[in-house]
Amino acid sequence: MRNKRGEKAYLINDGYYSSTTSKHQYYIREAIPTGSKVFSVGYNMSNTGNMAFVTSRLESIKDAIEKYKKARTELPYQNVWGAFKNLMGYIEFFDMGTPQRLLKKSANEWFGNNHELSLKSDKIKREHARELKRIFQILLNHQAPEVLGAVNVIVDEVCGEGTWAKYTIRCQRWTEGCEKREAIVLEKARKEEEARNKTLEEWIQMWKHGEISQLSYYCRFENDQPNVWLRIKNGKIETSKGIKVELTEAERLWRLIKVFHNGGQFQHDLALDVTGHRWAFNRYENDILTAGCHRIAYSEMESIAKQLGWA
Repeated sequence: MRNKRGEKAYLINDGYYSSTTSKHQYYIREAIPTGSKVFSVGYNMSNTGNMAFVTSRLESIKDAIEKYKKARTELPYQNVWGAFKNLMGYIEFFDMGTPQRLLKKSANEWFGNNHELSLKSDKIKREHARELKRIFQILLNHQAPEVLGAVNVIVDEVCGEGTWAKYTIRCQRWTEGCEKREAIVLEKARKEEEARNKTLEEWIQMWKHGEISQLSYYCRFENDQPNVWLRIKNGKIETSKGIKVELTEAERLWRLIKVFHNGGQFQHDLALDVTGHRWAFNRYENDILTAGCHRIAYSEMESIAKQLGWA
C-alpha cells in the first residue's frame, strides 16, 4: 500500500490454519525489503486505514494485559508495547487522525459490520468500546517514557491496583518451585549415579578377585574418565575388556608408562597382546593412558606393578 504521502507499507494477513500457509507467510516476510514498514493486519486490509484493525489490535493488547491476572511465568512486554507501537504506526501511516479523534468515534464505527459484536445490542457494543477506549487512553498516557517498566503501571490501571505485585509474587514462587524441582531431579540423578558407581565398584572387585569371569556393566563414562580395569590371571595381565598381555610385555610397557607419569614426553608405542595383535598408544593425559577404546588410569597400572614387584 501507499499512503497519501506516497510512502509505502506492506499489509500482511497473518492468520493461518495450516503449516503450508505459515510457510507461505514466511516466504512473503523474507521477500519484503529490509527496513520496510510492515503491519500484520489479519483480514483487515485497507488502503485508507481501517478502524477494524485498530479495534482488533486493542483487543489483543487487552488480552495480553489481562493475562497478568493469572500468569505464573514472565510475560513478554512486546505483547503490550510492541502491539501498541504497531497500532500507532498504522494510524500515523494512514493519516487516520489523532488518537483523541478516534476516541470520539461511536461504537458502531469501531466495530463496523464484520466484528463479532456487530449484531449484538448497542449497549453491549458501547460497553466493549468503552473498555477498549479506556485501555487506549491509558496506553497513550504512558507512551512518552517508552520504557518497559511502565507496563507495571498499565497493568495496575487496567486490571486494578496490586495486580502487578501479585503477578511478580507468582512468578517468583514459580521460579523458586522450578529451582526446587530441578534440585530434586539433580539429587535423584546424583543418588542413582552413586548407586551405579557403588554397584560397579563391587563388580570390579569381584572380577579382580576372579569371582566372575567377565566384567559386564552398563555405565556412561566421559572421555576424561578411565573405563578399563586390570587384573592378574594365569600369569598374564588381563583388561576388563578381555585383552591379555604377557608379563614380559607388560613390564616393558610399565617402564614406558612411568616415564610418561614422571613428565617425560609422550611417544606412540604398540602393545602386543597374547594373540599377536598390536594396540596403539593414542595418548597419555591426566595420568590416563588411551589405547584404542581402552582408557586406563595410572593408579590401576601402578597397582598391578606393585603386586608384581615392579614398583
